[in-house]
Amino acid sequence: MDEVRSPRLGVKVSPADRFSSSIRREESGAKAEARRLMVSFGVVAGVLAIAIGATLYIWHDVGAPADMAGAPSASAQVQEIEVLLNELGFTPGPQDGVMDEATAEAIRAYQQAAGLPEDGIASPALLEELKAVAGESD
Repeated sequence: MDEVRSPRLGVKVSPADRFSSSIRREESGAKAEARRLMVSFGVVAGVLAIAIGATLYIWHDVGAPADMAGAPSASAQVQEIEVLLNELGFTPGPQDGVMDEATAEAIRAYQQAAGLPEDGIASPALLEELKAVAGESD
């Protein structure tokens, strides 16, 4: 007699069933909240992954920032100085246009032999001096 018909299902439900049903609804509310939190976490993680991926893609296309580039860059002036030093008997290492320690040592050796101040710097003035000595003046 305490049983009533459920309007949704059309079945008889006892008061005990209705009580356990309300507990299940509360549980499902907590489960639903947990599920919503997990979905939110998934969305945030997905957005973060996309942002990181886009950043890495952009950095890959642009290249390393100038302050992070540790490798010396090649220069036509340095390469020409290396060629001339090699012709004059000073060994600057590979004639690749990279100002490295071998090139600086060869420049200092030439400067010492020519009686110039020894700074080891590949300057336009040094290039002109080497061209004049090698007989390649413009």
